[in-house]
Amino acid sequence: MKNRILIRELQSKLGETVIVAGWLHRLRDLSKFGFAILRDRTGLVQVVLTAEQLEALRGLQVETVLKVTGEVVKKQSKDPNANEVEIQATSIEVLAPVRDVVPVEINKEEVDVQLDTLLDNRVVTLRNPKQRAIFRVQAALVHGFRQYMEAQGFTEIFFPVLAGAASEGGAEFFRVEYYGREATLTQSAQLYKQITMGVYEGVYGVSYSFRAEKFATSRHLTEFNQLEFEVGFADFDEVLDYSEGAIRQMLKTVEEECKPELELLGVELPPLGDRFPRIKLKDALQAYKDEAGIDETHEPDLSPAAEKWISREWGPKHHNCGFVIVTDYPTSKRPFYALRDPADPTNTITFDLIGFGSEIISGGMRVNKYDDQLQAIKDKGLDPAQFEDYLMMHKYGIPPEGGWGLGLQRLTQNILGLDNIKEATIFPRDVQRLRP
Repeated sequence: MKNRILIRELQSKLGETVIVAGWLHRLRDLSKFGFAILRDRTGLVQVVLTAEQLEALRGLQVETVLKVTGEVVKKQSKDPNANEVEIQATSIEVLAPVRDVVPVEINKEEVDVQLDTLLDNRVVTLRNPKQRAIFRVQAALVHGFRQYMEAQGFTEIFFPVLAGAASEGGAEFFRVEYYGREATLTQSAQLYKQITMGVYEGVYGVSYSFRAEKFATSRHLTEFNQLEFEVGFADFDEVLDYSEGAIRQMLKTVEEECKPELELLGVELPPLGDRFPRIKLKDALQAYKDEAGIDETHEPDLSPAAEKWISREWGPKHHNCGFVIVTDYPTSKRPFYALRDPADPTNTITFDLIGFGSEIISGGMRVNKYDDQLQAIKDKGLDPAQFEDYLMMHKYGIPPEGGWGLGLQRLTQNILGLDNIKEATIFPRDVQRLRP
């Protein structure tokens, strides 16, 4: 719209006549005059209406789309330090009238409904400022990820969602009829980003992953996004450095681009310390026993409670850091492409980056030799014939390499302290939901 000013720009337009446009967020009728709260993608502003302008809006509901022309003036306030502005309307044009009552009240501070109601009415509930803020933060996370990877000189690639085999093995995949034969929706971009190690050496991307897990919990989705990274000719410490560097840049970008959203959502980011501490799984479990008094030293992984403890208590206490890198997971807990420790075949050279109380990055070094990868596939009970293209990569030479994946919705949920991962998914898909 020509000459339109965004609400966030109004502070610098005091005394000028401007055009703003957006949605009627709230209307206050005082008979002889009134106030409309107008909302655009950048915020809210109060518009002072004459009796005639107010009459033109009678019978219309919130979310009516308006174009307002008027003078930017200082808003009257009892607080002498207040520096807000409002618009004295000279004309109002209705661009899209709304006459039906909106199914959910979205013009309050919180959308106070059950999660299913929130998601069923996503078309309108996303318009609530707090709901909108969630996905502004999510977009900034992706922006920060791309900024970091581009600065390293890596190449962004785009991954397929249809595959001829389940990339992670197991049965939790979706079968798709594909021209008379069976395909699957990809569980992971892992195999594809490894293939590109013979081309670009360092790659990243945003992938779609699908898991046919029949769980209706606060942690499960059937469709989600992964921030993917893979690098060749790198050792384990370098892979860990890239994970830490990416997180630091992503959080920096959120702070720079989403300060109003963080304030609106009441979010305070955790301390980052000088360096993310690195600890072996067995040592992390021992620390959990010694300091928290809970013995899980016999377990092959960190429990959810242990993840919360190590990132919310151990890391901040000992390293002033809310992130902890845990390494050396057993072979039984890692996929077939994880590189085994030459000194101990029951151990893998892998890691999880724990933050905000849960695992947010998982990765490690990969098998790069053909015979080793062929045996690893067999050891996991998988059919090598289903991985012909993947094994071709090993047969024709890829460097020692590693990488990781980061769940975008889970990270968003954790940063913002949301109760359910579906709240961090703009249009969630789970075992029960396939709309909107």
